[in-house]
Amino acid sequence: MDCTIQSDHNLQHDKRGWKRLDSDKKASMCRISRLSKGCHFVRYMQRIDILPIITQAGPGGISPGDLAQRLPEVSRSTLNRRLAQLSAAGEIRALGSGRMTRYASTSPLSVADIEAYFATPWQQRPVARFEEKLLATQPELDLERAERCTRIQGLAGPIDQKFLASFLIDFAWGSSVLEGGTYSALDTQALVEYGQRNKDKPVADAVLVLNHKLAAEYLWTHREPSVTNLCAMHALLTDDHGLDEVRSSDHFLPPEQRGQVREYQDVNLGASAYLPPFRPGTGYVGQALDRIIVTASKLHPVQAALHLMTRIPYLQAFPNGNKRVSRMAADAALLGAGLLPVSFAHIDKASYIRGMSVFYELGSLAVIEQVFLRGYVRSIVLASHIPIRMRGAGFDVDAVVEALLGYVMTGKRPKGAVVEAFFG
Repeated sequence: MDCTIQSDHNLQHDKRGWKRLDSDKKASMCRISRLSKGCHFVRYMQRIDILPIITQAGPGGISPGDLAQRLPEVSRSTLNRRLAQLSAAGEIRALGSGRMTRYASTSPLSVADIEAYFATPWQQRPVARFEEKLLATQPELDLERAERCTRIQGLAGPIDQKFLASFLIDFAWGSSVLEGGTYSALDTQALVEYGQRNKDKPVADAVLVLNHKLAAEYLWTHREPSVTNLCAMHALLTDDHGLDEVRSSDHFLPPEQRGQVREYQDVNLGASAYLPPFRPGTGYVGQALDRIIVTASKLHPVQAALHLMTRIPYLQAFPNGNKRVSRMAADAALLGAGLLPVSFAHIDKASYIRGMSVFYELGSLAVIEQVFLRGYVRSIVLASHIPIRMRGAGFDVDAVVEALLGYVMTGKRPKGAVVEAFFG
């Protein structure tokens, strides 16, 4: 910052005229001038309170140009410096890039914020480009809630072949429904146990269910979420079995793409403003997938499950089938730790899709975390061995799920003999 002294830097005027300053006094004046200017600048920058304006703009954010129009008394360079300050402090985040850049608050999103954001057609929402920082552990499910999920498995029986029989049906049904499959729980049971296909429903939906069964059987004996295992399960999930009737379905892939990490395939998600990474010939996606798995291996199993369930599809590690693989990876993390898996049989499809979209476009786990925890608690309750005396007294699944979910979220242990039984 320039020192404000007369043009002759060695002279100062006093009552008796001009007097030469020595170099020490000159340096002191420069430091005082710089300090004074710096303090005034900091106070000035702090008075430019643009954060409320950005927050009011909601999750879609606001562009620097619109901010400038709202604050005509602030120069564009000063506004840019203030945006940089808030970004560095983690109070705002950039959406998009270049001329399309918008800034949004990083404070927790309200339901109203999210609904307002998604009320805008995806073509009109700001482009949400891939951000590598979202592959890290922040945002993340906190350790306390993750640990509480393990404390409510007191009624869980052995995770054995008998458990596998029911898990195969529940998982194949639940995960297929999340992919748009039309098979009901009864249809799925008939197909998995007896090979009986519902002839009134598409062949592709039957293959989707059977592929889930095959992949879940592989998962049962390979409970480590490694790249090798994920690729093997991906190959099983996306196999069309050479059937002409299903080849055109977007659930399946040609042989050369099954079980292969994406390299040269550009991926565009339907009805989404999110753009996954596309860096052909660099090996980037494979390297990023390795990092996701390494990161998950250092987390609590329940944290790891949510991490894998969200980061694999965010990266779009495969040309297709990413959410299916991510759900299997989540259960690999849980089963590998001796915990009950998530069946995904009772997860609301609309909430799941919205939760993933919020993470893709807004970088927030707030919605999908709630969907995951609610689904996991319900899976735990339904997979538990409920004593006959409890069932005979009228076992209310929904009430128990809500009570246990309340404990997971707050740490406040619910009262009552029924819910107490789940704590072992």
